[in-house]
Amino acid sequence: MIGATKASRCEPAVEYVNLLAVSDIHSPLYLPLFIASFNKVCIAQRPDVILLAGDIVNKSNVGALRPVLATFRKLGSVPIIAVFGNEEYFEDESKYISTYPEVRWLNDEYEIVEVKGVKICIIGTRGVLERPTAWQQRNVPNIRALYRERMQKIMALLVECKARTSLTILLTHYAPTYATVKGEPPSVYPYLGARIIERLDDSCRPQLAIHGHAHNAKVLKALVSGVEVYNVSLPARRGVTLIKLAVKEVE
Repeated sequence: MIGATKASRCEPAVEYVNLLAVSDIHSPLYLPLFIASFNKVCIAQRPDVILLAGDIVNKSNVGALRPVLATFRKLGSVPIIAVFGNEEYFEDESKYISTYPEVRWLNDEYEIVEVKGVKICIIGTRGVLERPTAWQQRNVPNIRALYRERMQKIMALLVECKARTSLTILLTHYAPTYATVKGEPPSVYPYLGARIIERLDDSCRPQLAIHGHAHNAKVLKALVSGVEVYNVSLPARRGVTLIKLAVKEVE
């Protein structure tokens, strides 16, 4: 259950975890927009977890992540979990990990976080494209095999997470469905993501999926096979996204 609902007097109250999610800051390109939106949204309502869905910097400018994290430090100690996007280059992944140890970088793996007494399994990955871009086909060896293997890995991680916790979040850069890239030209959908959510059955379906990458999308939230999917691309939303995830009922 995601999003706020007004409980009646006879129903127990619901406790929420506040998730701050954003992608495609492309720092320093959209840094002013990010900071302005953050100051408006997050100072009044403090998030419990920060989720970064890739392309936080532009052209793998490792140093450009510094002002983004400085902005988050206004909140004090809040867990930051991130995935790499296509703008955080493969060859620079170790630089991000060593330079910013305060960020938990998830690269085809998961992290279980405990918030308000509830364990949440967060699976993080760049994600998959149904059709590799021309640049990827020229420059990334065996890219089609890489995506096939990553798809299998994501499925396995989802099954494992479902076995360990009652709440699972899939955090990707590329879209895990076409539903939340609508507004982009349909001809480019295969270059923006893959229809992962539609393939899932009850054994591995997450409660929530968060992605970026589709800057020009107009449909930014959708219910796909029972999964709430959010496109949190900063240029698409013109701001950061605060998601209220219902975690338990309070008597």
